[in-house]
Amino acid sequence: MPKTTIFSAKVNAGDGFSSPVPLADLPGWTVYKSEQTEIYIITHNLNLSNPERELHVVATSMDPRAHVVIGGLTANSFTVSAWTSDLAAIATDFMFVAVHEVHGRMGRK
Repeated sequence: MPKTTIFSAKVNAGDGFSSPVPLADLPGWTVYKSEQTEIYIITHNLNLSNPERELHVVATSMDPRAHVVIGGLTANSFTVSAWTSDLAAIATDFMFVAVHEVHGRMGRK
């Protein structure tokens, strides 16, 4: 049976614009915008060995004009980008939920 941990946070549109800032209530997690309006890099301290299997992330914009997309899932980060329906970059507040599953080895009988 996998061990599951759920992480969630709200990210404000201007968070991390000039340097990484901590995410509230998630020790070791930060957000950084690398000076681009629509790209948010979320870093964490999970050291995933198989990111696409171990961490599942969903996000939703708090602005009805914006759509957010998860990408760039790595051992210690993922990227959230925000776009309008016309594919224009947009800064937006958003919330995300990340579900971390650790799959253990099967025990021997």
